[in-house]
Amino acid sequence: MLELLFLLLPIAALYGWYMGQRSAKKDQETVNNKFSREYVTGLNFLLSNQQEKAVDLFLSMLQKQESENQISTESQFEAELTLGNLFRSRGEVDRALRIHQALENNPDYSFEQKLLAKQQLAKDFMAAGFYDRAENYYISLVDEPEFAKHSLSQLTVIYQKTREWKKAINASEKLLKISPETDKIPLSHFYCEYAQAVKFEDKIAFLEALNKALDYYPQSTRASIMLGDFYLEQEEFIKALGYFEQILQQDPDYISEVIGRVKQCYVALNDHNGYELFLIKANQVKHNSSVDIALTEFIEEKDGINAAHSKLYQQLSAYPSLITFHRFIRYQADFAEEGNGKESLVLLHNMVGNQIKRGFQYRCLNCGYQSYRLMWQCPSCNQWEKIKPVQSIDGLI
Repeated sequence: MLELLFLLLPIAALYGWYMGQRSAKKDQETVNNKFSREYVTGLNFLLSNQQEKAVDLFLSMLQKQESENQISTESQFEAELTLGNLFRSRGEVDRALRIHQALENNPDYSFEQKLLAKQQLAKDFMAAGFYDRAENYYISLVDEPEFAKHSLSQLTVIYQKTREWKKAINASEKLLKISPETDKIPLSHFYCEYAQAVKFEDKIAFLEALNKALDYYPQSTRASIMLGDFYLEQEEFIKALGYFEQILQQDPDYISEVIGRVKQCYVALNDHNGYELFLIKANQVKHNSSVDIALTEFIEEKDGINAAHSKLYQQLSAYPSLITFHRFIRYQADFAEEGNGKESLVLLHNMVGNQIKRGFQYRCLNCGYQSYRLMWQCPSCNQWEKIKPVQSIDGLI
C-alpha cells in the first residue's frame, strides 16, 4: 500500500495544478468537482485495501483527462509517468516499459524529465528481472546528484542478486561518501563474500578483505569467524583464539558456532584451564545451552560424571532448554538401575533427541524465517546478520 501511495503522489500534484487552473466557467467547475470526487473515491479504495479498484479508477481518470485534452503539456508527462508506475504496480511490466520508453524518447520533454523516465525504466527492468538493463540505467544516473543515492542503493541490490561482490563493494563505498549514515553491515558482508570467493586464489586479498569488513563494521562476527578459521588452518592457535573469543564482545549469540574450534585451539595449546575459564566467561556474558553442554563435558572429563550431572542440574533449573534436558536424561539413564525405569529413560532420551534434530536450528529475528543452517543473509527478507541460533535467542532447543 505504501508503494501505491508513493506512486499516487504525482496524481496529487496533478490534481493540485488542475484545481489551481480552473476557470469561472460552470462547466469547468463541474469537471473539477468530478475529478475531485473521483480522486477522493480512489483514495478511499486505497485506504480500505481495495487496491485493484483504486488502480483501475486512477487509470480511468488519467486516460479520460488525457483524451479530453484537460491536461496541459507540462502535466502530460506526470500523467504518463504515473500510468507507467501504476501498470508496474499491477505486474503489467511490459505496458509500463512501453510508456516509460516513450517518455525517454520523446523530444518534447526536458532533460530532467527524461532522467525521471530513466529511473522508472530501471525500476521496470528490476521488476522484470532484467538486472543488466536495470544496471545500465542506474549507472547512467549515478552522476546526477538527485538520483545518485537511490541509484547506488539499487546497484548494490542488483550486485547482491548477481553475486558480483567487487561491484557491490564499489557501489556501497560510493554510497557511503554521499550518504555517511548508510548502514555499513551490508558492506562488511560484501567484503566477507568477496574474501570467500578469493580465499584459495589470493590469500593476501582474502585477509585484506576481512580486515576491511572489520574496519567498516567492528562487530562483524562473520569476519572474526573467517579469520579465526584461517589461522586455525595455519595452526596459529593464539591468533585464532583471539578472533574466536572476540565474538563474545561482538555478538555472543554466535558463540555456539565456534565452541568446538575454541576447544581445539586450547587443546592444541595444552591449556585446559584457559578453556574452562572461556566457557565460564561465555556463560556470564550471555547464557547459551551449547556452552552449558560444553562446560558439562569439560567437567565430566575433569571431575567425573557425578560432578557433571550436578552442574547440569543447576543449569537446567536456572535455564531450561531441550538440549540441556536431553543431556540430563542421558545422565539419569546412566544412573538408573536395569529395568523398566531405565528403558523408559532411554526411550525418552531418544524421543527428545529426535525432536531436537527435527527442529529448526536458526531463525531470522526480522521476519521469522527458519533454517537448519546458518545463513548470513536471510533469503526471505534479504536482511544481513538477522538469522541467529535459536538456542541463543530463547532456549527453545
